[in-house]
Amino acid sequence: MKKVLISLICLAVAATAFWGIRKYRDNQFGISITLQQSEFPVGKSVEIPVTALATGVYEEKAVTLVPEIGGNVDWNKVGQYTLTVTARYKKKVKTENFTVTVTDKEAPVLTLLTKEGYFTLPGGTYEEEGYTAVDNYDGDITDRVELTRDGDTIRYSVTDANGNTSTAERTIVYSDPLAPVITLNGEPEMTIMRRKPYLEEGATAVDNYDGDVTEQIVLSGGVDTSVVGEHMVTYTVKDSSGNKATAVRYIHVIESDRPIGDEEEAKGKVIYLTFDDGPSPYTRQLLDVLDKYNVKATFFVVYNKNFVDMIGEEFRRGHAVGIHCYNHDYSIVYKSEAAYWEDFEKMQAVIKEQTGQRTNLLRFPGGSSNTVSRKHEKGLMTKLAKQMGEKGYYYFDWNVLSGDAEAKPISTDEVFKNVTKGIEGLKGRPAVVLQHDIKKFSLDAVERIIQWGLENGYTFLPLDETSFGAHHGINN
Repeated sequence: MKKVLISLICLAVAATAFWGIRKYRDNQFGISITLQQSEFPVGKSVEIPVTALATGVYEEKAVTLVPEIGGNVDWNKVGQYTLTVTARYKKKVKTENFTVTVTDKEAPVLTLLTKEGYFTLPGGTYEEEGYTAVDNYDGDITDRVELTRDGDTIRYSVTDANGNTSTAERTIVYSDPLAPVITLNGEPEMTIMRRKPYLEEGATAVDNYDGDVTEQIVLSGGVDTSVVGEHMVTYTVKDSSGNKATAVRYIHVIESDRPIGDEEEAKGKVIYLTFDDGPSPYTRQLLDVLDKYNVKATFFVVYNKNFVDMIGEEFRRGHAVGIHCYNHDYSIVYKSEAAYWEDFEKMQAVIKEQTGQRTNLLRFPGGSSNTVSRKHEKGLMTKLAKQMGEKGYYYFDWNVLSGDAEAKPISTDEVFKNVTKGIEGLKGRPAVVLQHDIKKFSLDAVERIIQWGLENGYTFLPLDETSFGAHHGINN
């Protein structure tokens, strides 16, 4: 019993010593707080890398603590910020202040711009193509870019508000990639009669670097007017940089089966149905009527973007297609001799696109006897009529009026009567009938006119180079 009592007393003493030592050790621990990184790039919000440990505890292993961080950091603004970090373990508390620095060490982005197609001529002055500078902190700082030039090298430099600098270089390259521009004198496409002399009108050439290089133009090809067909004259020129330009003039040599000018009226019961100012919404209906009787007519066309494809349809159905005008405005067409031919060639191009070939048939707006041209140029119609023959074109007026162009509308019956009476009044001479396929009331009379003509022994034909022109007396 005594031994047991002694043992218990020893155990109590040992336990008291143990807990006393542990309490002593626990009172001797320390708290350490560490800021692992104190400098951060601007514009990047991060978690503050702070660690806190309790060391010297009884277990002899550091205990990781969760610190409390006070203070604010503006990650978008360069500067220094103070953080207060507090760590707690048991009854002990430790607080430390740390300085955090937000820095900008990123250089601006400097970009040299290039203009598409830009070049500097040899010996010329370089025109700045442009540049931009954008900084991650300052934003657009293009206006801070500084340029220096050393010979053919341009150096660009820009520094942001925090002292970060970017540089770039551009080397000026001199070149002349553009060929001269050739301009043909006269028309680029022309028609002349067989064995008529071809007059070479020449061309001019201007280069962006060399200036006037007309004298260096070389001609190739030729025109043999004894041969009917298409001929070409090619104009070639090179500049001092080796750039070559070419231009081609097309000359159509045609055979003439009748004299030019006032021809004798042909004999025979022939009706030439001609339609001006189309195509229109009614043209297809008219073509169907003509097909029904296998009658071919002539269309003197104008440009109408909504129905331009009908020109090709007229041609494919076997009808003759001639030029009336591109812009049916007398003040434009008859403004001058040059204005007329410009309008003429524009319509010629439309017809060629639609039919695959040029036409040598035409009708003057208002006819060759019009007087409106007097307002613009004296003697204009006389000159144009003469030039038509010289160029191998055939113009046609009319000798039967349908009356469908009068200011006061008329009926379909009146159109029929006007045409048939007009034909009868010619007493067997060829009849060139003028109608307009933009007037439905007029087209509604066409079938009756055809029926009447066939019943009375007339033949319907399209106009061609051998047809009677029904020329009026020229009044200007």
